[in-house]
Amino acid sequence: MSSAPGKKVVSPDAENSWTATLGKALRPGQDWPDKDELLDVVYWGKQVLSLFVGIVFGVTPLYGILALIGYVAISSVIAQHYVVKFQKVDEEEVGGFWELAKEGFGAAFATFMVTWITIYTTLHH
Repeated sequence: MSSAPGKKVVSPDAENSWTATLGKALRPGQDWPDKDELLDVVYWGKQVLSLFVGIVFGVTPLYGILALIGYVAISSVIAQHYVVKFQKVDEEEVGGFWELAKEGFGAAFATFMVTWITIYTTLHH
């Protein structure tokens, strides 16, 4: 049995794994035996949150150190709240508050900065 050239063969398990993880991430109190999977959800959640906060801060015209501190606080608190309150996982099981705050911070901060600067510049200059 051969497949067409250039066509990627994907197993059904691999295709459904991200949808299963997304479904699990959106339901409260799920069991997370693989803590790396939960940290992946936190990483991608921060990416989406960064995009949203960047748009809001750009439209409202927040700028300067207040906007930067606001973003860091929002990102850290929401990630911690998601894990502890929504998923009901002890934060020490995933490395504590600082591990959650650091998870994906660099990439999410870059997403926030690009979005914020682009929206702010487009609307206010």
